Amino acid sequence: MRAFPDSVFTDDPVHAATEQWLAILAGADASPQTVRRYGTVVHDFIAWYAGAYGAPLAFDQLVPTVVIAYRNHLQKMRQPSTVNVHISALRTWGTWLTEAGYVAQNPTQRLKVVGRTGASGRPKGLADRAINGLLAEAQRAGAREYAIVMLMLQTGVRIGECAALCWGDITLGERRGDLLVRSGKGRKARTIPLTLSARQALATYAAPLLGARSAALKDVVAIWPTEPSAQTPIWQTRKRHVSAALTATAMRRIIATLVRLCEARGVLPPDSQVSAHTLRHTFAMAYLTEHPGDLAGLATILGHSSLDITRIYANPTTDQLRQRMEGLPLNGYGD
Repeated sequence: MRAFPDSVFTDDPVHAATEQWLAILAGADASPQTVRRYGTVVHDFIAWYAGAYGAPLAFDQLVPTVVIAYRNHLQKMRQPSTVNVHISALRTWGTWLTEAGYVAQNPTQRLKVVGRTGASGRPKGLADRAINGLLAEAQRAGAREYAIVMLMLQTGVRIGECAALCWGDITLGERRGDLLVRSGKGRKARTIPLTLSARQALATYAAPLLGARSAALKDVVAIWPTEPSAQTPIWQTRKRHVSAALTATAMRRIIATLVRLCEARGVLPPDSQVSAHTLRHTFAMAYLTEHPGDLAGLATILGHSSLDITRIYANPTTDQLRQRMEGLPLNGYGD
């Protein structure tokens, strides 16, 4: 596949229309994370087309078969959840191009999402051994990496929500704490309680940054930032001694590195497909294991707009169904 430089697309009509669409999204009060994510998805698609077909994408070449080919290409490289994020963005883009008159027919109308789960229809989370291994690798990597993984495991936040956190979004106390997601999916804010494990991991990470006497929770709580420094992003990079906010993309790379280390140690199987979103699934299933039937509570924590979305975590696994069926009185009629 031949890659094209970014300059190829500078004056491209498709690229120009895409920039117009992104500006309209921003003007319609879409969250900055959504605009950025959608822009990345469409620009990646345009770049893929140029490499795969040897020429910049034109409107008359934007047909369903091309978009489906791109989806098939993504399926070889990405997890289903990531592929479906791309599909969602491309559908929105294709619908707008049609309504704006750039194309006669919506090129994404036949674009279907890919399977997200196994046969039971339930997302896959991490087993205890994998959780312990991942946390161990994160702890070896550093206090920042450990705090990120622990926070995501303990709250189920999306990686974009985690990356967007500022000091003022965390209420840290010795006995309790809260995390405020200011702009979740659909620009909805929500507050998530912080467990002791999450609070202590945050304190260990924050202690040297804040100049605390120790990493003890009480010492960090005493000097937790207030306005105006509270609006500073919590997660910082460490490259070239220059401080900058850690992006969601950088976080994904961190977690991918930790996953590869776990695979190398045999804690996870090769090509395990574990990602940041797996941590969210792991939290959701752990919550329902301890609090069966509390879909409303879980939906509130995860920021789901509908219980139908949350209900997928309540679906029984194949092994659970097998045990239940073996226990049926009907099974006693056998020889």
